[in-house]
Amino acid sequence: MLVSVGRGPTVENLGLERIGVEFDKRKGIAADEHRRTTARHIYAVGDCAGYWQLAHTAFREGEVAAENAAGHHAIVDNRAVPRPIYTDPEIAGVGLTEAEAREQYGDDIATGMFPWVANARAVMQNETVGWVKSIHETRYGELLGLVMVGPHVTDLIEAGVVAIDAEATVETVADGMAAHPTLSEAIKEAGLVALGRPIHIPARTRAKATA
Repeated sequence: MLVSVGRGPTVENLGLERIGVEFDKRKGIAADEHRRTTARHIYAVGDCAGYWQLAHTAFREGEVAAENAAGHHAIVDNRAVPRPIYTDPEIAGVGLTEAEAREQYGDDIATGMFPWVANARAVMQNETVGWVKSIHETRYGELLGLVMVGPHVTDLIEAGVVAIDAEATVETVADGMAAHPTLSEAIKEAGLVALGRPIHIPARTRAKATA
């Protein structure tokens, strides 16, 4: 049985408690990473499961629940959930924010920010407000997050989803070949900035110590 009622996390009056399904009035139905509830034959996905309340996470949760119900093993991995905001300019993020990364990794974090004003396609489209920020840990170089503000970033964020899901390094992203002129070049460029070797914006210089 799959519960995906498409409502908020409040699940009173569904009668689930009578068959052994636990739920919290604020968080929704208790479900694990397989989206299995406390009743082993019942799964819960979407808003009622109390995790991310986004359509695309509900789609993935439904796939995972179906695979597990059919006898396979699948889990919902929350590392690379895209977070689109359809404002003007658009905003999108995936993985950790810089604050979250620094909380987990301390000083072993590097970031790179690339502005749209330095991207040829954005200039041609007269959409130069915003930037792309790349976030990675410096011990192994693993890409931890991307945060974007600007044109079509709710579409571009999928590149970050794939990279983080694949545990790609920032070097992989920065050294990949990006078609020109495209908006997606900004993702590569942000990685280059994070590595200290930007191409289309000036390199950051460290202030000289005074005597």
